[in-house]
Amino acid sequence: MKRSTRRIIALAAAAGLAITACGSDNDATTTTEDTTAAEEVTTDTAATSDTAAATDEVVCPANLVIQTDWWPEIEHGGSYQLIGAGGVADPKLFTYSGPIADAYKVGGIETVEIRAGGDAIEFQPVLSVMKTDQDITLGYVNTDDIIQSSGTVRATGVATTLEINPQFLMWDPEQLKIDPKDPASLGASGARISHFSGTTYMDWLLGKGFIKKDQSDPNYGGSPDKWIADGGNFIQQGFVTNETYKYENEINWKDGAPAPIDYTLIHDLGWQPYPAMYSVLSDRLEELSPCLAVLVPKLQQAWVDYLADPTPIGNALVEITKTYNNYWSITPELNAAGFELFKSLGIGGNGPDSTYGNFDIDRVQKLYDEAMPLLADLGVETDATLTVDGVVTNKFIDTSIGVAG
Repeated sequence: MKRSTRRIIALAAAAGLAITACGSDNDATTTTEDTTAAEEVTTDTAATSDTAAATDEVVCPANLVIQTDWWPEIEHGGSYQLIGAGGVADPKLFTYSGPIADAYKVGGIETVEIRAGGDAIEFQPVLSVMKTDQDITLGYVNTDDIIQSSGTVRATGVATTLEINPQFLMWDPEQLKIDPKDPASLGASGARISHFSGTTYMDWLLGKGFIKKDQSDPNYGGSPDKWIADGGNFIQQGFVTNETYKYENEINWKDGAPAPIDYTLIHDLGWQPYPAMYSVLSDRLEELSPCLAVLVPKLQQAWVDYLADPTPIGNALVEITKTYNNYWSITPELNAAGFELFKSLGIGGNGPDSTYGNFDIDRVQKLYDEAMPLLADLGVETDATLTVDGVVTNKFIDTSIGVAG
């Protein structure tokens, strides 16, 4: 579904689903007490208290638009935390909108609009949508996608949403004998791999020789229909925090019932992009810098608050997906299982330090060093001037904000 027009949906809007309000009582104090105009962004941590713009200075859009990469799910929870559970879900536009919660109100932002991605936008890449719709301030973009798309559109990640990519490859352990710790065993299985088109991790697996070209099936659409029809006799991509629970508890795919699956995280195979980074178009970075200086610490705090108490937003996401009323659905039980994996697998947590939302530049450099020659071999035209500094930046990060413990 293409969106040619948008509207700001106020709290009083009657069309859509109004969900019982709740919000964080925590006030993220990330700016200086000085309430003068926004200061110039530095090359270090521009969002720290000595350089951040005053929270009441109007430096941001009144309506903050965030384009996600999929339907509402717990992996997006920190963004929905900005609104809380009192927003409005629009089943035609697939948006969730409402006033920004007081704890995160900054830079003149009055409302937040969160847009679903995936087939909600006809599987268009988020960067392509951002390029044609300047109303979008932040888009969910993976690190490797920024590198891959650099020849046509440049973007920069300004904060992470998650530390570990929850994307995985799954299979039926009774039909396929694959060692989750050995990527070469994927190829040795000879099994078809159903995945989204344009996934760089598949190019990497092929380039490394871990899988064979005829195993790649780039026709996955996110629905379990083919898996059910074929009895799970192939490898399929998914999210560990979603499909694991669904296929083992809800989806009747094997002999008329759910059944155990096995899997390996893409991250554990060795391909380690940051998933769904808050990203801006690079040619708008200077323009948006005064806003990002005050907004990014609030985004960090929203994620920390969400992870400390994820159930209210998780329940709101369940109701939002009911309003959207399509094949995508989540349940409180699925969310609870996903939250446990957030903890046990380190998906939602600090980086190697005590900060939430920042980038490990060495990790990005390693990915860059592998991606650039891989993409060149595939004939993908990237920007030859692109460096790691253009892929991500920590300059808006408040290093004092992190998940406790």
